[in-house]
Amino acid sequence: MKYEEKFIVINIKHLEEIIKNNPLSFDNIIFMHELYKLSKLLPNNKYYVCNQDEPYASEVFKIISKGEDKKELEGKE
Repeated sequence: MKYEEKFIVINIKHLEEIIKNNPLSFDNIIFMHELYKLSKLLPNNKYYVCNQDEPYASEVFKIISKGEDKKELEGKE
C-alpha cells in the first residue's frame, strides 16, 4: 500500500488554545461556524491518530497497511 495523506487532524487542545487567545476574531467565528456545519454533514466516524514522529509509528503504519491491503483484496474499500 502506498502512503497517502487522507486527513487533516486538529488537536482539540490546540484549537481551544487558539480560540481562547483570540475569542472574538472574525476568522475564529467563521472557522468554528464552518467546522460546526461540516460536523453535521460528515459521517460519525472515530479515528485513532498516531504521530509520525513517534518511535512506534512505522509499526502502526505496517498494521494499518496490512488491514487496508486485506480490505482491497476483499473488495471492501
